[in-house]
Amino acid sequence: MTCSELLRRLVEFEDGVLPQDLCGELEAHLQECVTCAELRHDLALLSGLCRKAPRPAMPEGLRLRLVALLRRG
Repeated sequence: MTCSELLRRLVEFEDGVLPQDLCGELEAHLQECVTCAELRHDLALLSGLCRKAPRPAMPEGLRLRLVALLRRG
């Protein structure tokens, strides 16, 4: 597994949607490559921050326009 291959699959790997054999290859690469391991760590931190961040409120005017559009069908 190369770094570029890992980069293409890292999010899927973290989401747990890859086949086990491919997960094994990614894990092996992460054990050997400090750069990719750091990237995985940073991705995990970013994901955690996104989960903790408050969701922005939709402006009331926009909400009312969307409701009206949905009712028109």
